[in-house]
Amino acid sequence: MSAAAQRKSGFERDPADGEQLAAFAGDATTQQVIEEVARRHWPATTVHLGGLDAAINNLAAGASSKLLIVDLGDNDDPLPALTRLADHCEPGTEVIALGTVNEVELFRQLLTLGVADYLVKPLVPEVLEEALLAAATRPSAVMPTEEQPGEVVLVIGARGGAGATTLAVNAAWLTADEKTKRTALVDLDLQFGTAALALDLVPVGGLAEVMRYPERLDRLFLASATLSKGDRLSVLASEDDLSREPGFGRGAVSNLLEQLRGNHDVVWVDLPRHLMNGHEDALQHATRVIVVSDLSLAGMRDTLRLMVHCRQAVPEVSISVVLDRVAKRGGLTVKQFEKGIESKVAFTLPEDAAHTTTAAVDGKPVAETAKRAPLVAAMRALVTDVVGAEPKKRSGGLFSLRLKKAA
Repeated sequence: MSAAAQRKSGFERDPADGEQLAAFAGDATTQQVIEEVARRHWPATTVHLGGLDAAINNLAAGASSKLLIVDLGDNDDPLPALTRLADHCEPGTEVIALGTVNEVELFRQLLTLGVADYLVKPLVPEVLEEALLAAATRPSAVMPTEEQPGEVVLVIGARGGAGATTLAVNAAWLTADEKTKRTALVDLDLQFGTAALALDLVPVGGLAEVMRYPERLDRLFLASATLSKGDRLSVLASEDDLSREPGFGRGAVSNLLEQLRGNHDVVWVDLPRHLMNGHEDALQHATRVIVVSDLSLAGMRDTLRLMVHCRQAVPEVSISVVLDRVAKRGGLTVKQFEKGIESKVAFTLPEDAAHTTTAAVDGKPVAETAKRAPLVAAMRALVTDVVGAEPKKRSGGLFSLRLKKAA
């Protein structure tokens, strides 16, 4: 890379900072390529042989660096060893992993864990250099703190088919895509949930196990249950076996939300109304509860019941009522509905069968397929009201949540 290109990237080498890069190669060929690239920007770097094990031993002995290259070799399940590595990393360490396994799922798992990049061997010097400079010029991590947790939004349907899942899916997609926030979408209907289906994803089944055995929940267990939709949207959903009784261990929902809000800007939760009884502790994490209803007498009755239940459990909880599929004529009026629930309706979503049907067939959120539709405009206004207009700057090095816990 030329000096001009280096200045353009925002990275300027300081020879005195040579030890900012530590590298651990698994073979001589990889070692040679790393040395070639390191000489251009970090001339004092020593590239060690030994791969992941050598990196763990080196850091355990007290060494530290801002950039770390670790060769995973042909290990297709490196997550347990990376966990041990993370225990010795300083906050903000950027890790570039190398390996021979060329699988998208492994790549996603590594990124979810906080690895800056994963490069498949044999290494191309230019690709390695680009990855290193990108990691070196990333802004310093803004670690989640007790004063700055991620937001949690619970979306509850007052009636079956009221549109809660559709709203949760599209709100999460808009939060990740347009608000550029690190977003999680959780569908807690473990057997019949449709959030993954709406995003053309196949559930991996791990969420059901996370809910059954919350005491086992850690970063690795959570990563195994998480699907990725684009760069910023993580999806947790399940299609649990119908022969099994849906099970939730004690404090499972609360424990999951505590984990997710520590590593995401916004967590959208599609919470089935039958789970309200027995999982009120989830409300302790909620920055907003959204109750979704249609314009019907039953919807009006059950919206009021849900609002009363939430306020009895957590009196200070913020509740917004959203009316879905509001037609121009027929049924109750919005004013009649507001009188019945003794509260104002925050947002109304217009009926749009054409666009929602097309989106469902395509396996995409309507917010992606019909960005200018009035329905999407109303959803966008809701998302802006909930999460704000400006994206938070939140990123982290390897296992930022583990580092937070250690602090």
